[in-house]
Amino acid sequence: MIKESTTAKFLGKAALAVAVTAAAGFLGDQVTKADEYVLQEGDSFFSVAQKYNMDVYELAALNGKDITSLILPGQTLTVNGPAAPAPADNSQAQAPAADGNTYPVGQCTWGVKEVATWAGDWWGNGGDWAASAAAQGYSVGNIPAVGSIMCWTDGGYGHVAYVTAVGADGKIQVLESNYKDQQWLDNYRGWFDPNNSGTPGTVSYIYAN
Repeated sequence: MIKESTTAKFLGKAALAVAVTAAAGFLGDQVTKADEYVLQEGDSFFSVAQKYNMDVYELAALNGKDITSLILPGQTLTVNGPAAPAPADNSQAQAPAADGNTYPVGQCTWGVKEVATWAGDWWGNGGDWAASAAAQGYSVGNIPAVGSIMCWTDGGYGHVAYVTAVGADGKIQVLESNYKDQQWLDNYRGWFDPNNSGTPGTVSYIYAN
């Protein structure tokens, strides 16, 4: 009876050790999902969120920010998700987004549509947007407003951006993509004068209905 009791105690301790080890391994896996990512040139909340299969708003909130906050290369973001494998090529950059965004990924039109979901699906190039929006009943004017779409018409492709802040001095901040070939949506310029921005063409604003 003494030998059987000793054996039972030994087996019980062994089983407990295995269970604790398994639990630690499981918890370890859970903990390692929270990690840090050092921002690289061209990164944005959107590109990092996609890389780690996260919601962009969740990523920003996790770091005490919102998606309009300025982030710069070298800064560290806390991420919580498995890293997605890198694409084999960049053919995705010319394909329509899988989330219903009808514009080519990485272009200025795609970037604005990501945040201004009310924008039309087939408004053409950035320079066409003001006329296309007006034709669909949207108000178009020359005064910047938070939540409006900024449209540069230069006789070529033009450019669009999403206005996130308007200062008393007339300067604004925007979210945009394809600014200086940066293919992700971000606040690249900080505060700037829209009428003296170095971007050629006439500036107008499309307002949400």
